[in-house]
Amino acid sequence: MVPPSAAKDSWTEVRSPHFSVISNAGEKEARRTADQFEQFREVFHSSFPTLRLDLGRPLIIFALKNEDSLKILLPGYWEVKGHAHPAGIYVSGEERDFVALRTNIEGDNPYEVVYHEYAHAILNLNFRDLPVWLSEGLAEYFGNSRIRDNEVNIGMPSRYLVETLQQSRLIPIAELLRADQQSPYYNEQNRVSVFYAESWAIVHYLLLDPNARQQRLLANFLKVWEASGDQVQAAQETFGDLKKFSQTMEAYARNQNFMMGTVKTSVRGDPKSFASREMPVAELSAYRALFYVHTRRPAEAEAAAKDAVAQDPQLPLGYEAQGLNEYTQERYASAYPMFSRAMELKGAAFSAYYFAAACKLREGLASEKENHDVFANLEKAIALNPLFAPAYANLGSLYSMYPGSMDKALQLGRKAVDLDPGNLRYAIMFAHDLLNAGRIADAKALAARIRQAAWTPQDKENAQQLVRGIEDFEQQSRQAAERARLAEELRAKTATAPQGPVTPTAKEVPQSSKDTTAAAPKDKRTMYMAEGVIAEAECNPTSRGRVTLTVNHSSMKFIYSSLAKLDVLEGLTEDSGKAPPCGDWKGHRARLFFYQTKDKPYAGELKTVQFF
Repeated sequence: MVPPSAAKDSWTEVRSPHFSVISNAGEKEARRTADQFEQFREVFHSSFPTLRLDLGRPLIIFALKNEDSLKILLPGYWEVKGHAHPAGIYVSGEERDFVALRTNIEGDNPYEVVYHEYAHAILNLNFRDLPVWLSEGLAEYFGNSRIRDNEVNIGMPSRYLVETLQQSRLIPIAELLRADQQSPYYNEQNRVSVFYAESWAIVHYLLLDPNARQQRLLANFLKVWEASGDQVQAAQETFGDLKKFSQTMEAYARNQNFMMGTVKTSVRGDPKSFASREMPVAELSAYRALFYVHTRRPAEAEAAAKDAVAQDPQLPLGYEAQGLNEYTQERYASAYPMFSRAMELKGAAFSAYYFAAACKLREGLASEKENHDVFANLEKAIALNPLFAPAYANLGSLYSMYPGSMDKALQLGRKAVDLDPGNLRYAIMFAHDLLNAGRIADAKALAARIRQAAWTPQDKENAQQLVRGIEDFEQQSRQAAERARLAEELRAKTATAPQGPVTPTAKEVPQSSKDTTAAAPKDKRTMYMAEGVIAEAECNPTSRGRVTLTVNHSSMKFIYSSLAKLDVLEGLTEDSGKAPPCGDWKGHRARLFFYQTKDKPYAGELKTVQFF
């Protein structure tokens, strides 16, 4: 809901070509804020013309008139005594990014933290695993820009950076290059550190030193590093002897006066031309609710979303905010009707369609109709926002479950990675798509880069699972090839053997304990395969049961007539080894072979469960 103090304010929305600003500080301040962000974006375009700058999701900026207004949106910073009160904050979400900042604050660049994080968002759009020192150095370099009327000063050293460089012993270049997110040198929460200061100094040198610019050192480093994946090797080839380069940087970092660059920003257009309107109370409440969801304040989000729906029952954004609050708390069954209601109303955003599909994927596809709806909603999300990577990734994973759709699955998976290379989840999903398509070498090459880039515990675990899956797939392929070779040898021996009754030995003709190849009636239905981790399994020896499979963060529910009639394999055939008992299936990786069913409360009828 809109707090009483904020309800008295007049709220304005200003839309520039790339940003939406919601402000209670007046239209002039809203235009100024939008203009500053347009200028900052133009600095990146001027400095790196080939970089992609469209995030693929809206960036909503709350430009608030004072600290009291900011406190309403960010109560957590005032709940703990002694907690620093920010001038601004950047919050990144799957479907929207948000900024909240105060406009009544002085200083050359009071929003340095905001611009720093926005710089990271742009870098993640263009690089999968940018070296940590380079990522932080670039974010510091551009984040500390000074925005003027028609130009931006870049390369400005902040006071804490200069003091750190003057007073501290620098990190040896080879060690700095090898530092990752787990390195003792790197602390994301402590930007007043040698690591940040030295990273900034190197980037400052590479971008502003005349000799470094003439030799195109930064561009050459990136070219060699992207080809080799080894940044120490790339630094040696680009910068030469690293000891000498360390001496160069030591002298450069001790400068008392750092040069400054200037970027003209007149291309962006006249801020007076930006569209503006009075923000309706219902929309304000809906955007507040979405902001609270992304800052993990579910109680405030629920109240604001309910207020939005009460103020305007025809506003799709209010229902979407309600749904997203439920969705982020993993209450998918209660979230889906809210997204569904949003889709029924005029003007529903791409994100409503995406999250409606995501709810069904998280719950588990149950029927042919739900399956069709998920495909349709993901395709609608893409039609409304062709730059939205999550929709491509999830749609690609769905298509990869169907043997006849592998080309389309790979096309969609690759598109997601290209749109958001900094998100390893999409790369991991694409690697699974490659594996399902039998492109093992490509999957292995991608998995190697993913392992190199992974640094969060979840990314590392997902990367390791991917590597294990590829290794298992290769082993099974070798086993299958060996069995095929032995079978061919056996056929050749049989063809050349004397006529008469022949009783082959067990070694010559491997026998399984259960012959499923006898002359049984052929089932003319098409069989499908899905690969993932078993999340739940009912163990009913003589009656119907269900199995739930998690596939790339989505769930599929299957039915079987009885365990006695279900083929359960370890490896590729019944004689490959002993499969785990049903009670131990949960958590095991498996392939499920099934017949697709129509208009049933499950995705398919199981024929075979294959563990590996």
